[in-house]
Amino acid sequence: MNVAHIPGRPTWLCTGCGDLWPCAAKRDQLLLEYADSHAELRTMMALRVADAAEDLRQLGAEQLWARFLGWLPAPGQGPVIRWVANPPLGGNRRPANEAAVTTLPAPPAGSGPTRTPPPRRSRRGIR
Repeated sequence: MNVAHIPGRPTWLCTGCGDLWPCAAKRDQLLLEYADSHAELRTMMALRVADAAEDLRQLGAEQLWARFLGWLPAPGQGPVIRWVANPPLGGNRRPANEAAVTTLPAPPAGSGPTRTPPPRRSRRGIR
């Protein structure tokens, strides 16, 4: 028979085994359930910290944080997400002899319309 390891509020004891929630069985279950998304698991558990803080006012923030989030894998231990807009530095550097900025060649003389600037007006004549 499967036992549901859910938190009993306001004590935040596991209703399945009576240990502090999240108990060892619930932690294992959550790690399996969120194996591909540790970030979602961290977010969900952070929301649980906020809920528990309302009921467990006698515990400090450090105690709650350690109880609800201290057992989770470190943020760098999950899948790596790379943003396309911010490529990593170092891999795509140009050789020193290659120009960093290229300019367009000047159009050949007489190949198109030329723009002449409008005449400048003197401010002295305006009153």
